[in-house]
Amino acid sequence: MWQPDIEGLAGQLSHDFGLPIDAVAKPLSGGWPAFELRPADIPREISFGVGVVLGWRSITLSLTPGAFAGPLVAAMGEADDGARQTFVALAKVCIGARAGVSLEVDGKSLDPLQAGDWPTDWRRVSLVLARSPAAVNTEDHGENDRELSVWTHRYLSLAMALMPVEELEPNSVLNPEGLPEGAKVRVEANRYERSRINRAACIELQGDSCLACDFNFGETYGEAGRGFIHVHHVTPVSQIGAGYRVNPATDLVPLCPNCHAMAHHFDPPASIEQLRKLRTT
Repeated sequence: MWQPDIEGLAGQLSHDFGLPIDAVAKPLSGGWPAFELRPADIPREISFGVGVVLGWRSITLSLTPGAFAGPLVAAMGEADDGARQTFVALAKVCIGARAGVSLEVDGKSLDPLQAGDWPTDWRRVSLVLARSPAAVNTEDHGENDRELSVWTHRYLSLAMALMPVEELEPNSVLNPEGLPEGAKVRVEANRYERSRINRAACIELQGDSCLACDFNFGETYGEAGRGFIHVHHVTPVSQIGAGYRVNPATDLVPLCPNCHAMAHHFDPPASIEQLRKLRTT
């Protein structure tokens, strides 16, 4: 019987989101594997866990705020319009891939695609993503692992779209993707940041192929290249005000290193349309 590599998955998620994540095995659910993902460097009581239950060709993920995570839940309710629209865009991706997304606040069911109708005063929240059929618990263990990775990535992107994040110092060291390391979840306020959380959301929304030339690292380099792509700010970071929250759906685009470098060869940076025209002239 297939057993998910939850430690390996936690390491992959930690790298992709720039947030240290632990995975803790739970008692079997109806004989099927179950575990919880949680931020590693924040007390569980004031942060959150993501429960993952794997059934017969099904995956169910659910958010469990800590016992003293009231400020975090309240901050999710107060998320600005950009954050809510990012959530809606990610929910559409999940629903379009035949998953169910249910959102409940203070015991009331909300439409995950109608963020404008949500209240702003949140005390309790339930967010559940259910995918069935899913390619898990099959005889193809590699496919099982890939399916689990896809849906945990999507769920974390969805949940964290509404969560406040740490403000980064302007001189943060850049990672190979061109984004600063080390963003952490906080409960104080929504702040402008350039973290891997936004990068992960951008890829979920727009894919990991270059929007200018269509190059995909996974297709060329196999599993080693899966998900590797640079993420480009449509508006230069130097022109973004301190109070602005980046919207991964509109402010970020995936570009290969060549096209990314060429975009910044111009001042202001070249647009995707300009890059495409340059390639055909």
